[in-house]
Amino acid sequence: MRRTTARGRLVPQSLSTDPRMGRLSLKAALLYDRLWINGDDQGRLSGDPDEIKYAVCPNIDHITKTDIPELLKELETQGFIKVYSTSKTRAIQMLDWWEEQRLQWAWPSKYDPPEGWQDRLRYKKGAKEVVTVNWGSQVSSQVNENNSSGEASGEKAPQRSPLTTLPKEKEKGKGKGNRRGKGNAPELSGEFSGEKALPSPTADTSKILKELTQCFKVEWGRVPAQEPHKVIPREPSARESAQLRDLARELSAGGVPLDYIKQAFREAASHEKFHISYVRAVLRAWLGLERGPP
Repeated sequence: MRRTTARGRLVPQSLSTDPRMGRLSLKAALLYDRLWINGDDQGRLSGDPDEIKYAVCPNIDHITKTDIPELLKELETQGFIKVYSTSKTRAIQMLDWWEEQRLQWAWPSKYDPPEGWQDRLRYKKGAKEVVTVNWGSQVSSQVNENNSSGEASGEKAPQRSPLTTLPKEKEKGKGKGNRRGKGNAPELSGEFSGEKALPSPTADTSKILKELTQCFKVEWGRVPAQEPHKVIPREPSARESAQLRDLARELSAGGVPLDYIKQAFREAASHEKFHISYVRAVLRAWLGLERGPP
């Protein structure tokens, strides 16, 4: 089912030191935050002043409907948004969207993208199929970016990958523990979709430990406010290093795709559960293993 309301929207911390923000009026700065948290999964929303007032800031009396067109121009001038026309209505694209948002799933927008913009899609279509388009792309999605292939955004056929579904008793599980990993093994990146086979499980303890340690450092690293694209690695303590070694030995017994490890650390980070025991529970759930001793 397509998501109809915005969830999990985080206002970027980097705005605190962004020089563009200092050039905005107070009303425009206030409106920007509200636009951001109401964007859909592609960072898009209506550009109609009446709809913006009703949906974004209905209880802010000092921002009126007549103020909104000028405030949008302010934001567009500073490079925060792009206001454009679709076949049916006016729309807004948040230009910094994919530089700041870290979504696990991204449904299509009901608004067409602006010219030159590449949507990034990852959503479930049915119980065992995931559609991915441009997911994990390192190319910055910017308006008026030259497309070297000459193809317009959205013309590429969606890449589809099967989901590995756990037994029914796992899907119907009760209690908090069974909600880890959403009950399904993760859909791997678009690199493994389509005609390419999914990677086979790895049973090499040293490789698994290396991946666990690398993901611990990078996926749970600290991002400085002044350099939002930089990650300061988190070094494991002696106790955490021992836990990683134990987990590597446990996973090597049955094997695990290395990509599962990275996604398990991201799953834990998305729930602010920075504990190796949580990662272990996620991986066991995705691998269809019964809950074992800690």
